[in-house]
Amino acid sequence: MNHPARSRWLCQSVRVATLAVAVSMLSGCAAMFNGTTDTIHVRSHEENTIFFANEREIGRGLSATTVIAKKELGRTVLRAEKEGFHPATAAITTRFDATTLLGVLLDWGIVSVFIVDGVATGAIRRAAQTEYVLTPQPIETGS
Repeated sequence: MNHPARSRWLCQSVRVATLAVAVSMLSGCAAMFNGTTDTIHVRSHEENTIFFANEREIGRGLSATTVIAKKELGRTVLRAEKEGFHPATAAITTRFDATTLLGVLLDWGIVSVFIVDGVATGAIRRAAQTEYVLTPQPIETGS
């Protein structure tokens, strides 16, 4: 005896279960626990400093704060400028985020580590440091 209502219910149950598994596998552990961005703080000992992350101005004065996507961290250079001064720069360095390894428990790391934390969000890496002091140096004028 065929039960169409039971068959539909079973089909819906399989769809919901498949969707739940797919959603859980699409969240990498590092992205889930530590986010997909890092907050970077920059200070200077010179007043009226202009701060940049790559070519984007992030603040003026004695300090600035910016949020950078983890995918962009390794390609970001911080710069502090002031008129009449040599600019100070620092490249943001990254390190491996060990939280990523928890993905091995979910799906042997195939989706959660390589695809989500590695390729999609960049959360496999994190900023090696989040505090920088960049002070422009005065240009020496000859006598």
